[in-house]
Amino acid sequence: MSSVAPKFVKIDEKNQIHVIHQAPSQGKQTFVFLNSMGATTRAWEDRIAPALRARGYGTLSFDYRGQGETLYGSDARLEPEEIVSDIVHVLDDQKPQRPIMCCLSIGGLFGVRALEKGANAEAIALINTLRKSNAQVEWINTLEARLIAMGGMPLVYDVLRPVLSSAAELEKMRETHLPEEGYTPWPADHPRRRLADGVNKADWDFPWETLTIPALVFVGLHDRLFRIQKDVDDILERIPNAKVAEYSDGGHSLQAEFPDEFVSDLVKFAEEVDQTEGRK
Repeated sequence: MSSVAPKFVKIDEKNQIHVIHQAPSQGKQTFVFLNSMGATTRAWEDRIAPALRARGYGTLSFDYRGQGETLYGSDARLEPEEIVSDIVHVLDDQKPQRPIMCCLSIGGLFGVRALEKGANAEAIALINTLRKSNAQVEWINTLEARLIAMGGMPLVYDVLRPVLSSAAELEKMRETHLPEEGYTPWPADHPRRRLADGVNKADWDFPWETLTIPALVFVGLHDRLFRIQKDVDDILERIPNAKVAEYSDGGHSLQAEFPDEFVSDLVKFAEEVDQTEGRK
């Protein structure tokens, strides 16, 4: 998957975070990728991270406890507070050069909460993150957890995909979705199901006025699941130094749907951060 050798960051004897870290060249920034609940390092390492490394940027991707290759013990809670603590620990251990957080969905909330707890970053990119704590968010989170119990993530994706993606994206994936044989329930102790159960403990009432570093807010207009445009606009007004990259044909996972455009937007953002800091 990646040309960069993975390693493990130790939390304790039972819990070790799987990381893939490559330093930048020529003083450039390092993009630190923060997953959504359903993503792993593969979301970045298949195309996004290699493309950025080819341009001289550093990359740091890692799996939360319960995701990918990360090791976790029976004491792991797989809840937002634990995830944020682990993000702070990984950043402190790896010390990425000139970090720019790049966060998918709820990963953006984890990112700003990590900043709140002392994590360092020059800037942050938020991919379809902005939302408020309301009945819609609670409904979606509860529905996802119940769908996983009934048919695993394949059922979740097939139920929610029409409001997460554009028609063009749905056409691409139709052959590999909606299986005739149906779906298989996932057990209560499955890590992805436990992660879904923990999502409702996330605190979305973040003081966005305190996010003073440069922020690039990615918005996919075909994300009809989480995006309430009025809420997005309200939060944007509260972020002191934010700009928007709007994808009119994009859904929730813009890095997967438009990888080339997405990388170009990240590079442009990094260059603008450089110019703001007077490095060029």
